[in-house]
This record gives sequence, C-alpha cells and structure tokens, in this order.
Amino acid sequence: MLEGRELLDVVLALAGEQGLTLGAAAPIEAAQDERFSEWLERGFEADMTYMSTGAPQRLDPAKAYAPYVSIITFLLPYETARPEPSPKIGNIARYALGDDYHRVAKRKLHAVLDALRERDATLEGRALVDTAPLLEKVAAARAGLGWQGKHSNLIRQGEGSWFLLCEILLNRPLPASLPAKDRCGVCVRCIDVCPTRAIVAPYVVDSRRCISYLTIEHRGSIPEEFRAAIGNRIFGCDDCQEVCPWNRLADPKPLEEFRRRPGLRERTLVDWMVMDIEAWRRAFRNSAVKRVKFEGFKRNVAVALGNSSDAAAIPVLEAQRAHESPLVQEHIDWALDRLRSEGD
Repeated sequence: MLEGRELLDVVLALAGEQGLTLGAAAPIEAAQDERFSEWLERGFEADMTYMSTGAPQRLDPAKAYAPYVSIITFLLPYETARPEPSPKIGNIARYALGDDYHRVAKRKLHAVLDALRERDATLEGRALVDTAPLLEKVAAARAGLGWQGKHSNLIRQGEGSWFLLCEILLNRPLPASLPAKDRCGVCVRCIDVCPTRAIVAPYVVDSRRCISYLTIEHRGSIPEEFRAAIGNRIFGCDDCQEVCPWNRLADPKPLEEFRRRPGLRERTLVDWMVMDIEAWRRAFRNSAVKRVKFEGFKRNVAVALGNSSDAAAIPVLEAQRAHESPLVQEHIDWALDRLRSEGD
C-alpha cells in the first residue's frame, strides 16, 4: 500500500509525466480561511451565488470532502505574452488565450489518478479544477507553493503569478510543506493600478467592481460607472498582475495546451462585433471564453468599441444593432453615444 512520503513522491512523479511539475501537499483542513465569511457578509461575491451556497464546504473542507484527508495542489503555467496595445483590438486575459484549462487539467489529473489506482487499488482520489467549493489559493499557499498577493492571486517567488490551479484529493495523509512567506512587503502597485478600484483593501477584492467579474461572471448590464474603465478588455483583466514586481522577470513556460491560439489577438473589435454565433463557436472551440456566452461576449465588445475612439465603428454598430439582443443593444447605444460625442 502506498502511503506517506512514498505516495507523495509517486504522485508528483506521475504528475510530472503530465507536465504538472509544480505540486505540493497539505492536509485538507488547511484549505479554509475564516476571512471568507467576512468577504461574503460584505457582499463582495456580487451575484456569484454559488460562492455563498458553497460556503459550508469552503469553511469546513475536512467535513465536506471526507474521506479525503490530503490535498495536492498543482500550478499550471500559462501564456504570458503582453496584450495588443491598440484600443481597436479586444484584449482577452492571458489564461484564456489557449485551450480551456478545465478540460486540460482534468484530463491530466485523471491520468494521474488512473495510474495511481493501478499501483494501489485501495487508494481513493478526486480531481478538482475550479469546479468544487474549495479555497484553492489558500490551500496552495499553505502547501508552500507561494503566497496570496494583495490582489488575492497566488505569487511564487522567482516565478510570479501567471499560474492556474488544480488539485487532487486523496484519502491518505501526506507529508506537508511549510507555508510560503508573504513577500509583498509595502508594495501596493496592484491596488493602485486597478482601473475600477476593485481591490478595496490589501488581499480583499470586491467582485462587484472587478473587470474580470464584470466581463465574465456577470450576466446582466454592466454598470455605466465601470464601462469607460473597462477599456478594450473583452474577457477578463490582467492589470493587477502585469504591474506586480514578481512578474517583471518571471518567465514560466506555459503548458503546450495554453499557448496562444492564432486569430484571437489579430481580430479587431469590429471583426468580433459582426461575427455570428457559429463563427464565434469555431473561434472559441474548447476555450474558457465560452463561459461568458455569445451574448455576454457581444456586450463586452460593444463596451470596448465605445472606448475605442474609432469613428469607423459607428456605422458598424448602427447596422449591427438590429441583429442583437436587448442587452447588447443597450451597450451598443452607450457605445454610439460615446463615439458620437467624441466627434462633436
């Protein structure tokens, strides 16, 4: 029977064969943080109701995930190429430039679990990829993989924060690493740079103001007070990570599946605006961008066009308006008003 250090070494070796070269273990009770309750009480979850419905599991993972007693967290490095600076090009967050990380990571984790079961049929395990109520960044930090920065993302010394997370739960205790030291110091660059002031205090993000939330998770109308600040971002935002000193020299090698697929940064906002749903599905086949859905994507593009100062977009928006939903039409109207006012 595999257990202890031998089991952890086997797991890490099998994960390495899948390209998961950064991993560490912690007891599952380490994945809890009482500050999460305060975050919910302050309304910072916005309309992500799954955060509150999953609160019991996040606050007591040992009970929620029994019989699992250990969590092994892996870091998935992704594309770090800087975005296109032109306001006429839509900016997509780096992590979404390649294949959908949910599918990629689950495939790799299940391969690890299958290989483990071949060696020890009594071993029970579960793969998690951002799909279960778990404070995974807390677990990663307490496993020693890095620390949570003031923007709340995990930072790894010498390697920055351009990582996604995934986990394996096991029903055997494993040797744990020491938590990483917080090395943010007095730096507040991420707080200062946030276009919508979403980082309301060190380590505290108000989702209601966050561009990543507004352009991905939020399904309704984007509040007008934030639209100008969104700029040319059409899916997510990397600003708080771009200014982090720990990312200045970081050069993590992305998994092959996460390398930027062609065509995403070459298309203009106008190209995206006139695209029909079938072309959109082809462009984002097996992509995390599909989470926002076609209507949400068009909504985001309309806002970005309103911020583009591109007068040539006016007739395009006028012609496209009749083909869009009321939600998208509302944002097109805002964009047209903004572009026309710039021409007066």
